[in-house]
Amino acid sequence: MKHLEVSKVFQTVSSGDGQFAAKKVRSIHFNGLLDPLIGFDHFELTSDVFGPHPHAGMSAVSYLFEDSGHYHNLDSSGTDIMITPGSLMWTWAGRGIVHTEFPVPEGSRVHGMQIFVNTAASRKQQLPQALFIDGSDMPVVSTKGTAVKVVTGRTEAGSNPTETPDRLTFLDITIEQDHTFRHDLPAGWTATIYVVSGKAVFSNDHKSWIVTTGQVLAAGRSDRQEILALTAISDARLILLSGKPLGEPIFSAGAMAMGSEEELGKAISDFEEGRMGFIRIEGNLRTVVLAT
Repeated sequence: MKHLEVSKVFQTVSSGDGQFAAKKVRSIHFNGLLDPLIGFDHFELTSDVFGPHPHAGMSAVSYLFEDSGHYHNLDSSGTDIMITPGSLMWTWAGRGIVHTEFPVPEGSRVHGMQIFVNTAASRKQQLPQALFIDGSDMPVVSTKGTAVKVVTGRTEAGSNPTETPDRLTFLDITIEQDHTFRHDLPAGWTATIYVVSGKAVFSNDHKSWIVTTGQVLAAGRSDRQEILALTAISDARLILLSGKPLGEPIFSAGAMAMGSEEELGKAISDFEEGRMGFIRIEGNLRTVVLAT
């Protein structure tokens, strides 16, 4: 029998400047327990600091908190969407896409999470997809002392019926002091807990760990369903991200995550030679040239 594996508690550190600052989390610190996540950023920005850039073989999932400004998403498949506070934009890159996201108006503060999700090797050469989920379409399940926004996927109290490019449970959880939220983790799946604010105890039926603002804990690879409990020591807001690990090697460069060196080389040349399309910036004008 394989029991639940739990990572060490990882403390994020905010880095950046007035234009962009982020607490960054990457899979290298978690001995495979973040899989299928490659990593994520809890970020704030006020300008288009990254500009148009390529993605391939992975997803970039942008989720805005309610106190955020608007975030404009453009990509070379023709997507042109304003991400509103409380909403989510899922860019599933497939074989390759060029995208950019920037605050509207320029200078306004965007506050959110960007999650990087690996794509199964067997699907990395498929055409890209884009999915927008408005915050009003995310169920909020409230019980005494807890409120859970089901951004994607499901938990025991409720589910979001929106079909996403990959199966991922994404919960935005608020817990009042001394109250508990419980989540059933499917056998073989992983779960990553990130504390946006406050302090909580994470536990299963064997052990407990204390996590506080900016800290991350990952767990998974049990061969049975596990009941995970989060009990707030003080009022707390947490993000829970959960999926089935792929267990596949990643060959990466920047925001390209491919299944082999050959695939990575092809993705790089597709971008450099314009086959992913591109976004031209002239002053305040952004012109999308579609992929070929």
